[in-house]
Amino acid sequence: MGAHVVDWLRILIDLLAAPVPLVVEASWTALDALCRIIPKDDYDGYVGPVSRAVVHATESLPAGQATLPGFNLPKGVGPLLPIYSQGLLAGSPDTKERAVRGMARLVRFTDPAALRLFATGITGPLIRIVGDRHPPNVKAAILSTLGLLLAQVPQLMRPFLPQLQRTFVRGLSELDDAVRRRAAMALSALIPLQTRLDPLVSELAAGIKSAEEQGMKNAMMKAVVAVVQAPNAKSLSPASIQAIEALTKSNADSVDSRWQLLRSQAFGALCGVVPQDAALQLIGSNAVIDAGDSVPAQAAKLHCLAAVIAESPALFAGSSELQSRIASSVDTALAPDVASVQRALASLPAARVAKNTLLNLDIAPAGSAIIAPLIEALVRVVDPPTMGAFDSDTQQQALAGLKSVAKHRFAIAEPQRDAIVAAAMAHVRDRNITVKLAAERCALYALRLANVPAEGFAGDSRGLDAYVQNMGGPASDKGKQVVDYHRRVLNKLADTTRELDYASDDDDDPHRERAVANSDDEA
Repeated sequence: MGAHVVDWLRILIDLLAAPVPLVVEASWTALDALCRIIPKDDYDGYVGPVSRAVVHATESLPAGQATLPGFNLPKGVGPLLPIYSQGLLAGSPDTKERAVRGMARLVRFTDPAALRLFATGITGPLIRIVGDRHPPNVKAAILSTLGLLLAQVPQLMRPFLPQLQRTFVRGLSELDDAVRRRAAMALSALIPLQTRLDPLVSELAAGIKSAEEQGMKNAMMKAVVAVVQAPNAKSLSPASIQAIEALTKSNADSVDSRWQLLRSQAFGALCGVVPQDAALQLIGSNAVIDAGDSVPAQAAKLHCLAAVIAESPALFAGSSELQSRIASSVDTALAPDVASVQRALASLPAARVAKNTLLNLDIAPAGSAIIAPLIEALVRVVDPPTMGAFDSDTQQQALAGLKSVAKHRFAIAEPQRDAIVAAAMAHVRDRNITVKLAAERCALYALRLANVPAEGFAGDSRGLDAYVQNMGGPASDKGKQVVDYHRRVLNKLADTTRELDYASDDDDDPHRERAVANSDDEA
């Protein structure tokens, strides 16, 4: 049978996905018998064929079916696990990587209840070899699989938490970026399971201070973000809170965008952990612009302000003083008379703050005094008399913000619709394609030409007609421009929003920065 073992493995593993329970059970019994007759010393040679067969079987599952029926049997993954374990312990680097990824697929496609018998059998070998010398791809795969186990069967992993925490923290200091990212993700899955977070905070704070490579600092700061975003973050001691606050202020003028994003996320989450009066004090000191702040200082504060708006918007609700500080901070960063080669550092996050504030019903309810100045600030970025002071990235961000407000909160945009449309139309022929496309989408929604299913609005020409009349009629320069562009472009764009398979271009979620940060770490 030796020459046909690989064929039988493929056939039997494929049948573990069969829709008929009797076929699944019979196939599992045959697979178990087959694996028992394979000599243990030959196991590592079957890692590749088994992995390919498992991939094929799991990818052939019907839509909506998350697990492989054969893996959910009482001893489901039992026949395959020894093959992967032997490949992990004795195989070549390529075999080890395949074995680890194979284990990850077993975990991903097995019901957590069926994994109970095998949690130790999978976790033990992984912990045992993760500290050895391995190529970065192998180490990254091991860390990723351990993180997956923590997510899938967290309660079964509790006995391993001390070892895993040490392993993951060490991984944050690895030279390879992929290894650091996987270690940070795995540590993020472990943190909610820990009863005491203070020792971890101390270790991370010390690591950030001593790390010489920026990638290591970023990986450790991501772990700090996971700590303050964890459900058990309110158990942090005052000393840990103080240490995290100090970290959010460190390297505030760094030009590393990843560090700025993570540092501000930690600050935003921290404001949701500390008492309200302490949070307001933090915001006043670190998240709103003061007179005399340099452009880098403005940028650092605006990044923090954006994070607090995303993480803890309730802090601003009902506080006219804080709302006015938001408006004044945005106004200062988007002032057209500020000449500086660094101004984009502050203008880009300022546009983002304005957009996310306007989209938040708690901070900017209808009739709020904060609405008009924020819209005016965004218009100023793209208005012909003042747009020369801003770079194309800031202009694109401002147009995207105005589009989002017009799409989702047209009632607050309508009083300034003409100014929004006129500014957008000034960019529909922009040589920068991202600015041009953003301008077209902005005009489309500001004129209410597009279909907006969430509001039950199918789009019509009333907004266009009103704008044309306000501009002096179809014979005026601005009226003629928008009528012509509507005929050639906007009308076709509006029609696409009514197609059944239309995919929205929304980037309107104030929590998007957190999503982007996490997605950067996904395999």
